[in-house]
Amino acid sequence: MNNKMKAGLGVLVLCLGAYFMSSSDSDGSIEVSTMKLERKYLQSKVVADGVLTPETEVKLSANNTTYITDIAVKEGDFVKKGDFLMALDDRQQKAATEASRAGVEATKVQLQQRKSQQIRQEKLYEQGLISDQEMENTNSSYASALSSFNSAGARYIQDEDALSKLRLIAPQDGTITFIDGEVGDLAQGGMFNPSVLLKLSDLSKMEVYVNVNENDIADISINDIAIVEVDAYQDQTFKGVVKEVAYASITSSGGSQQQVTNFQVKIQMLEVVDGMRPGMSATVEIVTEERNQALAIPIQSLTTPRESAKKKPESKVSLTVGAETTSSLNKKDQNKNQRGKKNRTVVFVVNGNTVEQRFVEVGIVGDRDYEVLSGLEEEEEIVTGGFVAISRDLYDGAAITIKEQSEKSYKRGGGRPDSSN
Repeated sequence: MNNKMKAGLGVLVLCLGAYFMSSSDSDGSIEVSTMKLERKYLQSKVVADGVLTPETEVKLSANNTTYITDIAVKEGDFVKKGDFLMALDDRQQKAATEASRAGVEATKVQLQQRKSQQIRQEKLYEQGLISDQEMENTNSSYASALSSFNSAGARYIQDEDALSKLRLIAPQDGTITFIDGEVGDLAQGGMFNPSVLLKLSDLSKMEVYVNVNENDIADISINDIAIVEVDAYQDQTFKGVVKEVAYASITSSGGSQQQVTNFQVKIQMLEVVDGMRPGMSATVEIVTEERNQALAIPIQSLTTPRESAKKKPESKVSLTVGAETTSSLNKKDQNKNQRGKKNRTVVFVVNGNTVEQRFVEVGIVGDRDYEVLSGLEEEEEIVTGGFVAISRDLYDGAAITIKEQSEKSYKRGGGRPDSSN
């Protein structure tokens, strides 16, 4: 059993050794892919998912709990403002409205009587035939009758309004996108949580609500351009624009104990085609920044600085090398290290058969490229692969072997082609 274990360990060691030596040639050089730097168009984007929502959507409900007696439309129908949509049982409300109307008539007669009495009493009061108290009582009776008449009129207006709302009428042009219930069903009404019976939507104007992670929300501004992809319309994209960015966050569970903090962003679609419906899934790419003629490097070329395991200790003896001394070379290395403290990311630049570790400052990130702000020049040749070489094996001054046609094998993305090419 011990022999088998030893054999297994031996095989494992050999495999690991082959893996760690895979990026090196027999002469000790490291095989890499390279490319020359060029300028191109870059876009920085924030991608989020959402659903289509009508920009204008009216929800119609019942004021009181009653039964549905008639439905004049079906989902998908286009209606005009003022068209009849649905009727609810109005028998009780008609009776209440009639009682209110009768109350108005009764108080109106009483008010006319009190007014006539007031006129007569005023004439007697002017002649000194009645006292001040009698005149005050007459005025008070008239005021009471007037108040009763106004109250009856207000109740009648309320009942008429409630009766009219039992016939649901289209408040605007639009498409019926939702109907809840059938004739004979009980419609739940009231001020609190009434059931929505109909939804009337303007499908000519659509928007997309997306949730953007808190790490990206600071990059998004009003009027940023957006590209919308609707799942139901394959191989098509639609233009949009950012119209609203929420200031209050939405916190939800991310499938673990950690909480995910998002902010809602509203995208107004500038292009809408027939057949788009509320609730369709959409993916939105919000263009936060753009760069023309940006010096770009592939994302995989950027790595962290490292000390070479093969680097020998520097000699303290000052030897002349051309017009410079080793002390001046050490001073250059110190300056390079000082620059590196500000930007702790590097790119390996090809220098003959070796590479130079170069500290760079990057700007926006596109689909596959970083914008270079400083540290590199156009037409310089940099290492783009392989992954093991860039992430672990390469160091400042490392010997390399360049793969043939490496530049042609790498086709970068990141936006539209440069017009100068």
